[in-house]
Formats: sequence, structure tokens, C-alpha cells
Amino acid sequence: MMRETPPQLMIAAEVALWLRIRCSTIYAWSATGKIPSLRLNGTLRFVRTDIQRWLNDCSSCPADSHLSMPHLIIPPTPTAVSHQSIKEAGARAIRHVTNRKLLQRNPTVKTPFLSDNAEERKDRA
Repeated sequence: MMRETPPQLMIAAEVALWLRIRCSTIYAWSATGKIPSLRLNGTLRFVRTDIQRWLNDCSSCPADSHLSMPHLIIPPTPTAVSHQSIKEAGARAIRHVTNRKLLQRNPTVKTPFLSDNAEERKDRA
């Protein structure tokens, strides 16, 4: 009985070596969907068979063809960001910078955002 082996996953550096291009190009192509890729627990991975298929598709099509850019394996999902959440993030950043400045001027001041004490963090949670 033959076991089917799972597809080999590759990292960006391996794909870059294979294609003889820079690793940054692989990341850029992945971000724009030009090369098939997937994310596993936040890390970028490439399936060898998908890259081989992509290369075959690219070599058989004219450069200006829409087929030279294959569909993503896992399409990106846009994240909706509201105007309110942007305001809140800006306010948090300003508070953080302000608290850092206060702490630099007077190290005895306790600020809720810069506490390194685990117990204080638990109390706030």
C-alpha cells in the first residue's frame, strides 16, 4: 500500500533560491497575489506543487495575459477598520508616549500603561 506524501511546504528563501530572485521579491509577489502562497499561524509558506503549476502557467501564457497572475490559494480577507477605531488607536498611542515622557522625568510615578509588575497587570485585567 502506497502512502500519498503531503505536499512539500517551502519558505520564501527556498522559493527565492529556486527562482533565482531576491527574497524580498517573493514577499512582494505574495502580498500582491502574483505568486500562490498561504499563511500558517502567521508565517508565509509556499506549496511546491502550486509554485510548479504557477511556473508552468506563466511560461505558457503571454506576459500581458491575465492568466500570468493565478488566483490565490486562500484569498485575503480585508479587515474593516472604522473611523472610531482609528481615533481610539491614536488616543492610545498619545497616552503611551505621554506616560513614557512622565516616567522619564519622574521614575517614581506609577503609570498603568508602563507597569512591569505582573500582579498590577492582573489587577487591571
